[in-house]
Amino acid sequence: MNILIVDFDLFYLTGGGQTFYRNIINKNPHLNFYYFTKIENFDSKRPSNAHPISYKQKFFPRNFTTYLDKISLRWVWTFLEVNNIAANISEQFPTIHFDVVEIPDYKQTGTLLRPALSNFKVKYDRIVLSMHGRTSTSIQLNWFDEDKKNPALDLPLTTLQEQMQYKTVDIRYGISKFYLDEWKQVSSLRSYYLNPFSFLTIPLPTSINPSVDLPDLNFIGRLEKLKSPEVFAEIAWWLKRSSFNKANIIGSDCYSFDGDSAKHYLQQMINHRSPEVKIYRALNQKQLTDLFSTKSITFVPSRYDTLNLVALESLLAGCPTAIGTGAGVCRFLQESLPQVPYISIDLKNIYASIDTIQSVLENYDQYRHNLVEILQSSDFDTSGLTLEEIYQSPSNHDRSTSDELDAIYHQIMGYYQNSRIAVKSTIGRAIKPLIPVEFHDSLRFYRSKFSRSKLKSVARRIISNQRFSQLLAIPLLLNNQQNVLSLPESTDAEIEYKVKRFSQLGNRFQINRAATWQELARLERLRGNDLVATTYELRIMRSQGKDIFNNLPCVIKNMNDRGFGREAVVAEAMYGSKSEEESRKTCKAILDQALERNRINHQDDENYEIFDDRRIKSDYKISVIVSLYNAASKLPQFLTALKLQTLMQKDLVEVILVDSGSPSNEYKVFQELVESLDIPIIYVRSAKRESIQSDWNRGISLSRSPYLTFLGVDETILPTCLEILSTELDGDPNLDWIQANSLMTNVDEHGTIVSDVMVYDRTDYQQDIVYLETCYLSWVGALYRRSIHRRFGYYDPSFTAAGDTEFKGRILPFIKTKAINQTLGIFWNYPEERTTQHPRAEIEDLRAWYLHRTIGGIEYAFKNREIYEAEKLFYLALGYRKSYVHHSSTDIEYACNIAKFLQIRNADSLGLDSFECVNKLINEYRLLDCLPSSHKAYNALKVIVNVSNIEKEHRQLTSSIVKLAYKVFNDNRYEQHSSFWNS
Repeated sequence: MNILIVDFDLFYLTGGGQTFYRNIINKNPHLNFYYFTKIENFDSKRPSNAHPISYKQKFFPRNFTTYLDKISLRWVWTFLEVNNIAANISEQFPTIHFDVVEIPDYKQTGTLLRPALSNFKVKYDRIVLSMHGRTSTSIQLNWFDEDKKNPALDLPLTTLQEQMQYKTVDIRYGISKFYLDEWKQVSSLRSYYLNPFSFLTIPLPTSINPSVDLPDLNFIGRLEKLKSPEVFAEIAWWLKRSSFNKANIIGSDCYSFDGDSAKHYLQQMINHRSPEVKIYRALNQKQLTDLFSTKSITFVPSRYDTLNLVALESLLAGCPTAIGTGAGVCRFLQESLPQVPYISIDLKNIYASIDTIQSVLENYDQYRHNLVEILQSSDFDTSGLTLEEIYQSPSNHDRSTSDELDAIYHQIMGYYQNSRIAVKSTIGRAIKPLIPVEFHDSLRFYRSKFSRSKLKSVARRIISNQRFSQLLAIPLLLNNQQNVLSLPESTDAEIEYKVKRFSQLGNRFQINRAATWQELARLERLRGNDLVATTYELRIMRSQGKDIFNNLPCVIKNMNDRGFGREAVVAEAMYGSKSEEESRKTCKAILDQALERNRINHQDDENYEIFDDRRIKSDYKISVIVSLYNAASKLPQFLTALKLQTLMQKDLVEVILVDSGSPSNEYKVFQELVESLDIPIIYVRSAKRESIQSDWNRGISLSRSPYLTFLGVDETILPTCLEILSTELDGDPNLDWIQANSLMTNVDEHGTIVSDVMVYDRTDYQQDIVYLETCYLSWVGALYRRSIHRRFGYYDPSFTAAGDTEFKGRILPFIKTKAINQTLGIFWNYPEERTTQHPRAEIEDLRAWYLHRTIGGIEYAFKNREIYEAEKLFYLALGYRKSYVHHSSTDIEYACNIAKFLQIRNADSLGLDSFECVNKLINEYRLLDCLPSSHKAYNALKVIVNVSNIEKEHRQLTSSIVKLAYKVFNDNRYEQHSSFWNS
């Protein structure tokens, strides 16, 4: 029997498909197999029944661009591939009659293969589909979001091609019942099951000699996301570092359509966690077999896999194996070898596996000995259809699908034969997506001013320079602004469209923002979105340092009407005062009043709807206080992860859950979990919904510990976090608050890692930098003394979103803080929107954050401190790094207010020249946000030039240690509260 396998380099590549084919070739020496080679040497070692076909490209693109409005590029690729395949067979083996032409379904060549084989007169009996996994699933679950929308990959068409391929082939078979059942939901056409034990060589399970050596952790598989190498990195990060030797990721890289490397993404995630995890190239079969015999655990934490032969081979070799619940091999093991133990990694709660893995590491020799004994006494059922029997099954395909594919093939062949025009260069199309969209059209405007080569040189520099990018876009900005202004607004739909266009314009252009904000505020009021309108109007006041459009009366009324009375008082103090002196005194008085008002814990009561206390001791070292609202679905993973705290296992940590009148069933979930958790914990529920600050105050009153930390169920901490942080507080009685770095990572609805967002890197920490960037001091990955509240007060319950920021500003002048350079905290960024992503948070920030940035706020912070400390912060504001980015930022507004405060304190060490420099800067920045009605382009360019000159002037005045970074759009005014609301 002659079988043609439409795949490449079977005895060179190490993927799952190639491994499968090598196995069936070796297991069936009486069958002749033919396959294609691209990079595999023709004289490579292979069985005598394996025959290579040298693949040579014979069909090339011939200006198919002309026809892309008629036929998809993906169909063109498929057409070229099947023709090259058929042409090579016809040329090299013209006389062979193939009994079977087999296609793996991770390719879609089966769609057009039948007409191509006929066209080149290749003789065959039937086409068979070997089912391993869908390309569309790989695209959907991979690292590269851009691939999902890439018209060249055409995800919807790929899915359609997979379905058409399934229907057009004569026979279908697979080695995974899990995957075959998936296809039964798509088509009623029959598929056959090939038992993996019928082609796998069952290895002799290998024991190892007991030793004190630590086991290695080995992830094995391609680096694509559905194999979940990032989950392995996360698990390795959470395990006790002293319990294993090395953590290795072993597998081949994969790439996006544009050539981006999965390894690059993965390495970044590793660097955010544990740089000790190393990535190595894929191993061949012998090397893998040798690896399974070492003291190690194999990890295949797949979020999706139709089977996973590596997991099976590792386990059968006697190597402890951890398998993700998304792998089809889990079902196979449950049905075929239910007695064989393996470590299950639940992709809906990966942290539930940590204890099990830790136990295997700490009892490795015994665990492996038991595994080998079970394998040695196990029977391996090889029953079922043989490969030959499957090949000889009756043909069963959908004739109408085959006819449709035949028509597509001949349509493309007609285009190909008619094409005689040379291939047009696609360089321009490749470069265009790299150029920021805001000056695509503006390039036309400037084209007449430069030669082509000069324009290209300028464009390259502009791509990475936001200042020039924005300047080049000014003609387009002015034109678009005028166009949007003239749009009708007589209906709700028209107003909505106009708001959308203005928001798009505002997000693209950072010039003349006051006009955009003012227009958006007007439109939002027409739509009844008064809070959104208020945020835009407040932005204008902050940008200009005053109420230039007389919006304040309306803003104050709206805030009072919507329950923001205290914010209204702050707005009046900041922008409605008759003089700067009056504003300073009023702002300072508001802050002093807040300090006194919150010295009492107003939630120190026992008015609870539920009070379920499972604590045994009267005192603990640390209290973890958790506010609950709509948290039921996240609570199991949160508590599972929290239980892993090393101090929790020493009975030194209590957990305080405060249910703020939540509508979901948190208490039921708690009751289901609490016995198995077996940790000191109390659950209380207030009768009605309260702010998170009220919840925290309740937690403080219930605490039995000297140290406090606060978490949400969408946040967590590394197992050693509380132990490390409490050691810092234990070692310095004067230290009040200790902070580690934290990682924000996107997760799916189950809490499984999707991608990293950013790291809050507090390497540059000094306490006063919190006045420039509040995230430098936070709660996730932090611990502080409970005595702070007795000395300086509690959280302000009148806040609903920004109370944490306000609390820091209020107590920061009186406490000592410190940061350590370790990442110990994690934000799980679930798909739903956070409370802090709402206009109310920005309005509350007026009182929580911006009030502290006024001259009165600076006086509140520095009234009992040395002058040189304020001077140091002044210079820091001229060039500092925010914790979540790498570039340098400025905060010219804050620097100006510090300079004014120092003048009030009669401090002249800054010098009049430095004060004048920042004063000039703020005036330039305000002008850029509110350009005069005429000569906008000229005035914007003038601002950029003036800023550059001011920077040169200021460099001469300041010492070399001051990091000036006047790049305009890196100022805090562009980096905080500058994006537009989706109302």
